[in-house]
Amino acid sequence: MRVHPFFALRAAANRVSQVACPPYDVVDFAGAAACATNPNSFMRVVRPEVDFGHDQDPHSPIVYAKGLDNLRGLLERRCMVREPRENFFVYRQAAQGRTQSGLVCCVDVADYLSGVIARHELTRPDKEQDRTDHMVAVGAHCEPVFLTVAGLDGFVAQLSRDMNHRPLFHFTAPDKVIHTLWDATSVDTYRKLFADVPRIFIADGHHRSAAAARAAAALSNAGSGIDRTELGRFPAVIYPAEELLILPYHRLARLAPGQRTEHVERALSEVGVLDPVDESDGPAPRAKGEVTIYLNKSWWRLRLPRANGDSPTDLLDVVRLSRTVLGPILGITDERTDPRLAFHGGCSPQELSAHVENGSADIAFAMHPTSIDELLTVAGAGLIMPPKSTWFHPKIRSGLFLHSFSPALDASLALQA
Repeated sequence: MRVHPFFALRAAANRVSQVACPPYDVVDFAGAAACATNPNSFMRVVRPEVDFGHDQDPHSPIVYAKGLDNLRGLLERRCMVREPRENFFVYRQAAQGRTQSGLVCCVDVADYLSGVIARHELTRPDKEQDRTDHMVAVGAHCEPVFLTVAGLDGFVAQLSRDMNHRPLFHFTAPDKVIHTLWDATSVDTYRKLFADVPRIFIADGHHRSAAAARAAAALSNAGSGIDRTELGRFPAVIYPAEELLILPYHRLARLAPGQRTEHVERALSEVGVLDPVDESDGPAPRAKGEVTIYLNKSWWRLRLPRANGDSPTDLLDVVRLSRTVLGPILGITDERTDPRLAFHGGCSPQELSAHVENGSADIAFAMHPTSIDELLTVAGAGLIMPPKSTWFHPKIRSGLFLHSFSPALDASLALQA
């Protein structure tokens, strides 16, 4: 496994709290527009449609071109700076009494295509194309991919050593997550650590990985305006798997046309053990194999039947729910495309029930989180999870560091840190 240092474009320390924003894909248009009321928000780079209006096609070339204009503006206003040398970085997030730290680097498109960088989710072509068009227009990979590696001797120790000197920036985001970035002290150490790693895993960022590969292919015959070496790489943060936390990814659904809630409740009782939730327990699932369901203004606890099969994917709660409830009872057979199914990650059961109460859904399923061991087992076997099986927290904040493959952007606009 090859990891590469790079000339990072990063948020300036005195502006980082203004620039940093949530990832492009975790907010809707209204949320993106709210971020973009700050003229220095990186949301105006990754979601440039906010500068037009709700009726503007977000996939129009003029929208992607606006993303480049907004990035230029950040550079011209010295909100972002260019590191003077190629390097790795160490990025730490702290929230609610726990931390996770990772290596900021570039990885190879070729390793993604060959499976050395293993995925666990399928991607949607339209979302891939959106990020591809954005990368091509801007000349940069604006958001890193979230990768993980398990059991790498010396990795945590080296990350810890690199967090013992003055950071490049340190700030608290509005969601109370604390973000800190350091220069790495030894490029060779990290290269050697990863040299014998046969495989690492995508935790979050499947569409960005696929889009980086698409962009490399689309620009393979481009002229002198592209740095071909950097085009064949994309930015990532690699975390030790032992430090990661996965939160549940819940499901909200509409009933099938003509279906009544009492009929669904009766069908659920035939699937497995279905009991009312005791108020003293609370509505969250207590263990793997258990789902709590909000229906008919009440919470129910369903013990899923034994998994049908012994593949690593057969054992996942999200698969067991799909095979015993979503498909047979609600008629939802394609979770990637069915408009009657929605996903909400990392939220509380109370937030789920509110969606049912306000009429935006008919039934809510609160899930027990997929474990990191399940993810590594599925991806290591070359298998695919259902969509929205894992919600990692905290997310990598956008605008902290990006990777350019455009010499023009680097040379004429970036400022020395």
